[in-house]
Amino acid sequence: MKDLLTVLLDIEKRAWEAADTRDVEFYRDYLAPEALVVSPPGILSREGILEDLTQNPHELPAYTLRDPKVVPLGEESAVLVYTVSFGGQTLFVSTAYTRNDGRWRAAFHQRTPASPVTEPAD
Repeated sequence: MKDLLTVLLDIEKRAWEAADTRDVEFYRDYLAPEALVVSPPGILSREGILEDLTQNPHELPAYTLRDPKVVPLGEESAVLVYTVSFGGQTLFVSTAYTRNDGRWRAAFHQRTPASPVTEPAD
């Protein structure tokens, strides 16, 4: 079996691809019922996330995920953290995953903009 970092990073990459293509059905399956997203514009519930995907027609610019790490939180949960760069900005990202019936789902996702002082050079 793949290690936890590989498994969660693969799911996370598919989530970015689904966000780019506005694949709402992927997100219905990917998000835990209690899911929340915290980002600079605010806090969105699962339904708010799905609504945003439906209403936001913009494609994402090319992006790069770097320096992924995972923190296991027992057998059924873990946090994936990494840096993503796109459109001239860099964000520090964390996604908390829970495993239910053998499937990993995103329960919490946060994006924190890097300040110019901490932003890594490309």
